[in-house]
Amino acid sequence: MRRARTAWNPSVDGSRRPSGNAMKTKGTWMSLVTTGVLMIASVLPVQAAPGDGGNVHAVTEASARDVAAWLGQPALADAVVDALAAHPDRGLPLTSVMARADPDGSSLAARTLAGRDGLVRQYKGLPAGARSLLQVRSFVPAGQVLSAVAPADLWVAVLPTGDDRTWTSMVAYDRHGRQHLLDAQIAPTFPVLIVDIDTGQAVQEGMALINAGLQARGLQSADRLTVTANGASSLDVTRLDRIRLVNDGEPWALGGAEVFAVVSGLQIDTAEPEMATVSLPYLDHDKTDYTPGQPLVIWGNYRFDTANVQLFEDDGDTNYKDLLIALTSGVKLALGAFAPEYAVIADIGGAILKAIPSGWFTNDTDYLDSFYLLQRGQRYTGRMGAANNAQVTLSPLTLQ
Repeated sequence: MRRARTAWNPSVDGSRRPSGNAMKTKGTWMSLVTTGVLMIASVLPVQAAPGDGGNVHAVTEASARDVAAWLGQPALADAVVDALAAHPDRGLPLTSVMARADPDGSSLAARTLAGRDGLVRQYKGLPAGARSLLQVRSFVPAGQVLSAVAPADLWVAVLPTGDDRTWTSMVAYDRHGRQHLLDAQIAPTFPVLIVDIDTGQAVQEGMALINAGLQARGLQSADRLTVTANGASSLDVTRLDRIRLVNDGEPWALGGAEVFAVVSGLQIDTAEPEMATVSLPYLDHDKTDYTPGQPLVIWGNYRFDTANVQLFEDDGDTNYKDLLIALTSGVKLALGAFAPEYAVIADIGGAILKAIPSGWFTNDTDYLDSFYLLQRGQRYTGRMGAANNAQVTLSPLTLQ
């Protein structure tokens, strides 16, 4: 269904809307070229050293201004709003939205957007990838639909920086580039578009990068199968049957949480920590029970058959190369020399929290909770974490 637009205004659009297929194609390309020039101008200030979460914000803010400008161009506005209307419950990569208006990706706007996504990957410590991390998503109040608002009247918001628990306001842009302030804690009563990072994809890639790095540094062992006398093999795991967050601390604009776990303990044969990271991509909201049936701890590599599980959340700015350094060099430095005794296992969990920079406990990577000294073969029902912010039910399982 074609969406309504505000009446043409020469002082806003600058020229009368073209008609006919040829004129429409020409108008689309002119819009793309114009938008590309604007994108080049707004991306220049964010060229800075990688590893700085503030640079991620600079890229998303520049991109939010540009998406707002797209809404003043009919072809691009249709690409944005039609794509979101087809997938109202999730964000969409900006590159895929642009591809609707520029399938070949040959316009200046498309090339600039691809360059921006490369910057985001650089700042987050992730390798180049085919999937865009810059995304646009919609916030639509209950009982409303995005199509009820003319695309040209939509605002495009960008998330603030700093501790999300102290956010008071956030900036949104209209198609003219004007700023509007939204309450960061109280949701608006009208639909808003939001440009941010696809943290779900980032966490998935980040966990793969960290686990590979832990393995390369000798801090994550290969799975050890138990082999019986008749040659049969098995693997013991602790399965996450149920999990509930008391409070994930997420303002309305952040959407669903992106949670991951760090599992830690002592290695079997050496006096070294054993660590692994696990993504919990389904854990979107607090005060909700999730029943994933997911293997959380894979046993066989933890001395004393005991391990810790700590939960964290990526809100967009996490640099995974820095996190890998914290989990390797930082944890070993925090532990110092130690004898591989049972009491050290909980100390490893404490060292993980000590090694992670304090700023990561604000909006970059939120610390959620810790479960210390979980034992192999034990069932835990409704166990609360040390911070009383997460509750889990765990059960032992042997995989044949």
